[in-house]
Amino acid sequence: MEFEQFLNYILNVIIIIITFYLIFLMIKSKNLRVYPCYNVLYLSIILFIDNILRLIPTASMPDFFKYSQAFILVCLDKLLLTTLVAQTIIIYLGVCQTNVYFNHERLIYFSTVFINLMIGSAISITFLKLNDITNYGGLSVYYYCGFDKTKELIDTIFNSVFLFINTMITIVLLIYITGKKNDAKLGLIEDLDYGHHHTKIVLMFIINSLLFVESYLIINDIIVNYVDAIYLITCIVIDIYYTMNKIIIDETMKIFCKKWYEKKYPLIKKNDSITDEDDDEGDTRKKNSSFSEDD
Repeated sequence: MEFEQFLNYILNVIIIIITFYLIFLMIKSKNLRVYPCYNVLYLSIILFIDNILRLIPTASMPDFFKYSQAFILVCLDKLLLTTLVAQTIIIYLGVCQTNVYFNHERLIYFSTVFINLMIGSAISITFLKLNDITNYGGLSVYYYCGFDKTKELIDTIFNSVFLFINTMITIVLLIYITGKKNDAKLGLIEDLDYGHHHTKIVLMFIINSLLFVESYLIINDIIVNYVDAIYLITCIVIDIYYTMNKIIIDETMKIFCKKWYEKKYPLIKKNDSITDEDDDEGDTRKKNSSFSEDD
């Protein structure tokens, strides 16, 4: 087995572990059953399917499976980019338009999922009408849409538009958080760890932009070697960034280090039992944990 194949297998295993661990936590913990955590799981599943599907050899299969693989892979690649931008928009609404977000949380979540799926599907259909499918060597021979100047132009426009949206919203977020941080330093408002949130937003922008830049490099054939491995590493970085937030870490400690967790947070157990019996208080806890990915 070549080194690249071995590396790709290892990277895929890491993505599989992250995704199934999130599913396990969702099943075990009711505290994770809130829309921001569903967003994290949704993103992880996109990464999981996008990379696992490339391991399925379809060269000897009927054309239906080849075209299906190409269609789904193109759709998922675009869905990943639009979902990252949607995460930025949701965080902006939660931070800067809190009342709007909580009043329409369910609608915002399902609307972004639906719109992103429609965008990904439309681009997949367009690409497959413009070009036939072609096979790519990786861990297996998988099928993707063919390449021409029209596809390159559409990809470039798509990436530019969504990168621009992501950049503008991030700038607004940083301006807002910086203002809050300065007000807190002056003692005008309570400091809600704005410095930490500022750092998280900067990291989110860097990580999101990394995937867009990488996509540009692949489209223009600047990256030609270890393409699958580089893409997988980027996916893992994204997966870990969005997965490793406070609520998921806390729930992990609660499950696997229960005594330590109860010693560190002695009131949590009592509060959980109270909120299980009190719907109103449960709603409050849900709201408090809704932007756990920023913690």
